[in-house]
Amino acid sequence: MKDVPESESNLGFTVGDNSSDSFMFVLNPDAEVKKWEYVYINSGKDRIIGRVERIVSRSELLNTGLDFESVSKYVTSEIGDNNIICYTRTLGTLNGDGLNLTRELIKPGTEVYRAETGLLEGIFGYGEQESLHIGYLADRSDVRVAVNVNGLRRHLAIVAQTGAGKSHTAGVLMEELLKKGATIIVLDPHADYVLMQRGSEDKEFADSVKVFRTPLSTGRYSPSSFFAEDFSLRFQDMETEDVSGIMGIKESWTNLNRIVDEMMKQMSGRKDLDDFIKSADKLQQEDQRKIAGRLRFLSKIKSIFGERTTGIGEYLAPGQMSILDLSGMDQFLANYFSFRVLNEIYEIKATSDYKYPVFVFIEEAHNFVPPKQNTQISAMIKKIASEGRKFGIFLVVITQRPGKIDQDVLSQCNSEIILRITNPLDQNAVLESGESISQAVIDDLPSLNVGEAVLVGEFVKLPVVTKIRERKTREGGGDVDLVSLLREAREDRRKKTDPAEDNKRIRNLLGD
Repeated sequence: MKDVPESESNLGFTVGDNSSDSFMFVLNPDAEVKKWEYVYINSGKDRIIGRVERIVSRSELLNTGLDFESVSKYVTSEIGDNNIICYTRTLGTLNGDGLNLTRELIKPGTEVYRAETGLLEGIFGYGEQESLHIGYLADRSDVRVAVNVNGLRRHLAIVAQTGAGKSHTAGVLMEELLKKGATIIVLDPHADYVLMQRGSEDKEFADSVKVFRTPLSTGRYSPSSFFAEDFSLRFQDMETEDVSGIMGIKESWTNLNRIVDEMMKQMSGRKDLDDFIKSADKLQQEDQRKIAGRLRFLSKIKSIFGERTTGIGEYLAPGQMSILDLSGMDQFLANYFSFRVLNEIYEIKATSDYKYPVFVFIEEAHNFVPPKQNTQISAMIKKIASEGRKFGIFLVVITQRPGKIDQDVLSQCNSEIILRITNPLDQNAVLESGESISQAVIDDLPSLNVGEAVLVGEFVKLPVVTKIRERKTREGGGDVDLVSLLREAREDRRKKTDPAEDNKRIRNLLGD
């Protein structure tokens, strides 16, 4: 039998019915163990690794058939037979070839030991070149957890209910990828990531992050507080389908698309937005009536058109993260801008004109690719999900409603970071999204704390509950701090009703 490290003591012995897939052990009265603790038993020169998934305190004497008085007598007489039973799932056999499937039958009476730090870091870590440091074991802050960057070649989903930490987690992954020199595109509907450009402890991130702000963006930040580039369109560069997309005209609306096409053909002179709107005068009255509402909307958002069109070379570059701030836009406008960017990326990657891998983060992905909808952007995302990896485009879809995202996209994500989810419909969508998700994983989700996640799929060697590490870059978004805002409101009201404050304002205006 392999020598046991001096720092490790016997946690207990296996008991009851055991198999190669799972085993139970009775806990040593002098030891403590927590749910999700990692343990091992010796098997010749190898170790069989397990994870404690359920802990039960059991007594034959103090059973449910006893009344209060009987229990009280047993307790006061200090007669007890309390045993703690730990139900453990086998994760694999650790040998010279790594962690492999366990086929050996585990016999009762086998000693069980707590897995030490070095052993666990070997299981949950990778070599420096392929390792992305995500966090630490949920109950072992001394054990770093990393994911394999090569596992992202089959796409990744980050799912959680609101407030569980999905945007924080995505930011951690972005930081790790930037360290590796990745090209990153972020579709950011609520300006949750724009502040990554500033407030960083590491200047490397600030220099690697570009924010592209449309004239309609209304993100919760001051554009003057850091450098944001304009993402603009020149009307002269628009095709008929582009103008229809900006106006919110679906591909299936053939009549309106025909009218737009006719207007584009009738344009003359400068061929700008004003010229396009004036071309409606040449339409038949019935067509003018049908397109009038769309033209009024187009006039309201005319600020999106500028003197130039932002080129792909500005937002696609090695080692650069480009964040497209889509805040304040109607969804169909956000869809158009997103489709324009992803379509250009797909074309340049399909022709091999850009050789580096591109990671596309899609926040609020359920709004871009909901079930049973065939918009330009949803079709493009599905195309990348099914074919993008052969061209070097890899998706990271982020959503708090996995039940409302197209399952064809979610099922293509062979790795998942799953934070707290309590909604049964969303839990079921996650369960059905991939073979690596088990019912045991789903059962754990409601008990996760904020910032804790289950990592499953190709980018980890085995499922692991992880406490996501702290961000180095500044975070945006998040819940409103009601307590501090209400305190400020009370103070503001006091100043307005306090005579002393009123006299102070008068003195500031008129002098003493």
